[in-house]
Amino acid sequence: MDTLINYLERGLFINPPLYSLKKRLLNMFKNVWRTFFTIYILMILNFVIIKFDGNINRTITNIKLNIERRNQGEFGYNLIPFNTIKTYITELHFSIATLNILGNIIPFIPMGFLIPMAFPSQRNIYKTMLTCFIIIFIIETLQLIFFLGIFDIDDFILNLISCFIGFIIYTIYQIIFKVIIQKIRS
Repeated sequence: MDTLINYLERGLFINPPLYSLKKRLLNMFKNVWRTFFTIYILMILNFVIIKFDGNINRTITNIKLNIERRNQGEFGYNLIPFNTIKTYITELHFSIATLNILGNIIPFIPMGFLIPMAFPSQRNIYKTMLTCFIIIFIIETLQLIFFLGIFDIDDFILNLISCFIGFIIYTIYQIIFKVIIQKIRS
């Protein structure tokens, strides 16, 4: 009888179903975020690595051109930081340079947001950025290996900046979410 009274006093008799519901909801949201992350990665693979725009012939032509360039001695990589960015700024029209730079930033912002949302163990800046680093390295390497583009350190730098921006957005989201939850509870 003492045990039952202790359970009732502490609310443990009533709270387990609520705790279980809360845990199920958290798992559901985590799975939703993981689904978003999976869809996002598939889109990145399609548009960034394969560069597939609906025309398979254009993709095949790009692969053939990249193979031909490499056979003629052109490198399939740029390991000099800011070399490509400098070329964009000095040699290309402003709109083309802007498009190329933003094209390397905007697509990777969601990665910095989705990684900590989908994988709670990655919710610190170092773990998120390390995961982004690994994913971007794999993407750049795949482009090089399969003749789908070049391994460009500038792309790498811009993509990491994007992930950092995404993590900042995640942090702001978490702060706003906590404030809203506190207002609801009070």
